[in-house]
Amino acid sequence: MDSTATANTNANANEPLFTGKEQTIYDGLVPRAIYQPLLKASVALPWRYGWNTPANPTARYWHHEVGFGNKQNTECISDNVRKHPLKALAEYQQWVLSRAPHGTKMLRFYFNAYTYGTDGWPHTDTEREGEQTAVLYLTDRWQPAWAGETVVFDDAGDVALAALPRRNRIITFPSNALHAPRPLARAFTGLRVVLVVKLGMP
Repeated sequence: MDSTATANTNANANEPLFTGKEQTIYDGLVPRAIYQPLLKASVALPWRYGWNTPANPTARYWHHEVGFGNKQNTECISDNVRKHPLKALAEYQQWVLSRAPHGTKMLRFYFNAYTYGTDGWPHTDTEREGEQTAVLYLTDRWQPAWAGETVVFDDAGDVALAALPRRNRIITFPSNALHAPRPLARAFTGLRVVLVVKLGMP
C-alpha cells in the first residue's frame, strides 16, 4: 500500500478523483446542491443501532444501508441507490462515478454514524485489490477537541493518513487498506455521520 497521502482542494473539474491508487483528502468538491440535501437528511435517517465490523463484533454503532452490497459483493448496486427515496443519493452517486474511470462499478453505498461511546475498530473493507473506498463527512462544523478522526494505516501498522471530520471533506483510500474511525471525545454531543461508497475499478 502506498503510504503517501495528499490534500487537494483544487482538482480539475474533469480530473478523475477516484482511481484506487492512493490515499487522498479532498475538501469542498461535492457541489453544494448535492451536499446540502445530504447533510440535512443525514440527521433524520432511520438509523439502525447495533451495526459492527467483523474485526470486533462487540463494537457497535449506527448504520443506514442504501446499496445493499456486502463486503464480498462484486456486482454493481447503482440501481438500488437510484431507488432510494432520498434523491440526493442518486445525484451523489452520479457525481462520484463521473469523477471515476469509465467502467467503475458502485459496490457498496451506506451511512455510518457514531456518538460518544460508540467505537469503530481497525478493519478493511475488502481483501481484494482494485477497489477504493471514499468517505464523505456530513457535518456542518467540527472542532479538533472532538477527535473522531479517520485513520488509515500503512503495511507496518503506522498511521499513514489521519483526517478529522470537516464540512464537505472526502477521504479516499484502497479498500483493502486497514483503517478505523477513532473514538469521539466526551465533549462532542452530536452525531458524527459519514457516507461511504466502495468502488470497483475497471
